[in-house]
Amino acid sequence: MLQDLGDFFRRIPVPLYRSTPDGRLIAGNPALAEMLGFESMEEMERAMAHVENVYIDPERRAIWLHRIQTEGVVYEFDMELRRADGSTVWVQDTARAVRDEQGNIIYFDGAILDITAKVAAEQSRNEFIATVSHELRSPMTVVVGLGEELANNYDSFSDDERRELAQLIARQAEDATWLLEDLLVAYRQDPDQIAFEVATFDLVKAAERVLEVTERDVEVIVQTGRTMAKADPRRTRQIIRNLVSNAVRYGGPEISVVVRGAGDRVELAVRDNGKPIAPEEVERIFQPFQRGSGPDVPTSVGLGLTVARKLARLMEGDLVYRQEDGLTSFVLSLPAA
Repeated sequence: MLQDLGDFFRRIPVPLYRSTPDGRLIAGNPALAEMLGFESMEEMERAMAHVENVYIDPERRAIWLHRIQTEGVVYEFDMELRRADGSTVWVQDTARAVRDEQGNIIYFDGAILDITAKVAAEQSRNEFIATVSHELRSPMTVVVGLGEELANNYDSFSDDERRELAQLIARQAEDATWLLEDLLVAYRQDPDQIAFEVATFDLVKAAERVLEVTERDVEVIVQTGRTMAKADPRRTRQIIRNLVSNAVRYGGPEISVVVRGAGDRVELAVRDNGKPIAPEEVERIFQPFQRGSGPDVPTSVGLGLTVARKLARLMEGDLVYRQEDGLTSFVLSLPAA
């Protein structure tokens, strides 16, 4: 039977425990039972015949045990524990060894804090940094490689070949530049920090300019005589690029761009014949760092749709997802000029 730590300790919201060197849990409080997913102290007592049972990595228990036996205390020791339902929780353990008059350890007293959210944030940050590094490294590797080849063997190439190499370098450099632009937009909370230059421009020509450096064949369909928009042309191209890149990454093999009128608005829809997005997933994909799911989904930063919608709304427009004629469609609307 678990020892009673007293009424004061039972009321403390921090999970507390007392365990023996051979791994028996001899005391705990309700906060500990709750954190580990047990409905009662009795259920926890029955399930935890040995504290090692809750360690995901038994080696961490061995390290913890060696340290506290050697030093007498352990401060902020991170470990992952198994809860009653099989899920896991990351905790930070601070404990001390209690000894008898002969100096022998009779038990350990400890307190643990739930740091699952912190660990998840660190993992997300590390994944984000790795992904950004990968996405920047890919185009920059091409830029450096082609640039060196052109510099070292300039005379061996024909004019057409040199022109083609220069175009490839420019395309890859532009990819890196747009990724940096997406990061800047995503992290700037104050709209005044995002530069806009509103002008009247042709939305069809803006789309065609983006598609000049797109590796996939994308058809442009014009369904209106009013194709002029009033917004920032450069930011609009950033939106279109993100929508086309999203379709290339996650959509079906057939991609098209449709420009049409909609009252006092002009719309640009990027459509593909890929799988439709489930209704409950629609808003999630517009959140930062969200990507499609599945084993064949390519790695990406997950900012394209977030940035595209943010820019559209800052220009008094919008970006929505729809299913149109059986096609996945991301529809950008902007004020018509």
